[in-house]
Amino acid sequence: MDKKTVLIFKALSCNWRLKILERLSEGTMCVCELDELFSIDKTTLSRHVKALVDSGLVAESKNGTRKELSIADRRILDILKLARDITSDSQMRVTE
Repeated sequence: MDKKTVLIFKALSCNWRLKILERLSEGTMCVCELDELFSIDKTTLSRHVKALVDSGLVAESKNGTRKELSIADRRILDILKLARDITSDSQMRVTE
Protein backbone atom coordinates (compact mmCIF):
# COMPACT_ATOMS: atom_id res chain seq x y z
CA MET A 1 0.00 0.00 0.00
CA ASP A 2 1.34 3.46 -0.82
CA LYS A 3 2.29 5.95 1.89
CA LYS A 4 -0.61 8.33 1.14
CA THR A 5 -3.19 5.55 1.60
CA VAL A 6 -1.59 4.56 4.90
CA LEU A 7 -1.76 8.22 6.07
CA ILE A 8 -5.47 8.34 5.22
CA PHE A 9 -6.28 5.19 7.17
CA LYS A 10 -4.11 6.32 10.06
CA ALA A 11 -5.98 9.63 10.13
CA LEU A 12 -9.30 7.77 10.13
CA SER A 13 -8.26 5.54 13.03
CA CYS A 14 -8.87 8.23 15.66
CA ASN A 15 -12.32 9.00 17.03
CA TRP A 16 -11.48 12.72 17.49
CA ARG A 17 -10.46 13.00 13.85
CA LEU A 18 -13.67 11.33 12.76
CA LYS A 19 -15.60 13.85 14.86
CA ILE A 20 -13.70 16.70 13.20
CA LEU A 21 -14.48 15.30 9.74
CA GLU A 22 -18.13 14.96 10.72
CA ARG A 23 -18.27 18.63 11.71
CA LEU A 24 -16.44 19.72 8.58
CA SER A 25 -18.92 17.77 6.46
CA GLU A 26 -21.38 20.54 7.38
CA GLY A 27 -19.10 23.19 5.85
CA THR A 28 -15.93 25.18 6.34
CA MET A 29 -15.02 25.90 9.95
CA CYS A 30 -12.37 27.90 11.72
CA VAL A 31 -10.06 26.00 14.05
CA CYS A 32 -11.30 28.30 16.81
CA GLU A 33 -14.87 27.04 16.20
CA LEU A 34 -13.71 23.43 16.52
CA ASP A 35 -11.90 24.41 19.71
CA GLU A 36 -15.21 25.63 21.16
CA LEU A 37 -17.03 22.42 20.15
CA PHE A 38 -14.63 19.86 21.55
CA SER A 39 -13.48 19.44 25.12
CA ILE A 40 -9.83 18.78 24.27
CA ASP A 41 -6.85 21.05 24.75
CA LYS A 42 -5.61 23.18 21.86
CA THR A 43 -2.39 21.21 21.45
CA THR A 44 -4.29 17.96 21.01
CA LEU A 45 -6.76 19.57 18.60
CA SER A 46 -3.88 21.03 16.61
CA ARG A 47 -2.21 17.61 16.39
CA HIS A 48 -5.41 16.01 15.10
CA VAL A 49 -5.96 18.79 12.54
CA LYS A 50 -2.38 18.41 11.35
CA ALA A 51 -2.86 14.66 10.84
CA LEU A 52 -5.99 15.32 8.78
CA VAL A 53 -4.26 17.99 6.70
CA ASP A 54 -1.12 15.86 6.21
CA SER A 55 -3.28 12.96 5.01
CA GLY A 56 -4.96 15.19 2.44
CA LEU A 57 -8.42 14.70 3.94
CA VAL A 58 -8.70 18.29 5.13
CA ALA A 59 -7.67 21.49 3.38
CA GLU A 60 -6.67 24.56 5.34
CA SER A 61 -6.62 28.17 4.28
CA LYS A 62 -6.01 31.50 5.96
CA ASN A 63 -8.68 34.16 6.14
CA GLY A 64 -7.00 37.05 7.91
CA THR A 65 -5.94 35.63 11.25
CA ARG A 66 -8.39 32.73 11.01
CA LYS A 67 -7.25 29.26 9.95
CA GLU A 68 -10.19 27.76 8.09
CA LEU A 69 -10.63 24.05 7.49
CA SER A 70 -12.72 22.19 4.95
CA ILE A 71 -13.08 18.69 3.55
CA ALA A 72 -10.50 18.40 0.76
CA ASP A 73 -12.30 15.64 -1.13
CA ARG A 74 -15.95 14.95 -0.38
CA ARG A 75 -15.52 11.29 -1.41
CA ILE A 76 -14.12 10.67 2.07
CA LEU A 77 -17.67 11.18 3.36
CA ASP A 78 -18.78 8.28 1.16
CA ILE A 79 -16.09 6.10 2.73
CA LEU A 80 -17.23 7.07 6.22
CA LYS A 81 -20.86 6.30 5.32
CA LEU A 82 -19.80 2.93 3.92
CA ALA A 83 -17.95 2.14 7.16
CA ARG A 84 -21.07 3.04 9.19
CA ASP A 85 -23.19 0.85 6.91
CA ILE A 86 -20.80 -2.09 7.29
CA THR A 87 -20.77 -1.84 11.08
CA SER A 88 -24.54 -1.43 11.15
CA ASP A 89 -24.97 -4.54 8.98
CA SER A 90 -22.56 -6.48 11.22
CA GLN A 91 -24.52 -5.55 14.34
CA MET A 92 -27.78 -6.63 12.72
CA ARG A 93 -26.31 -10.06 11.89
CA VAL A 94 -25.09 -10.54 15.45
CA THR A 95 -28.50 -9.78 16.94
CA GLU A 96 -30.46 -11.94 14.48
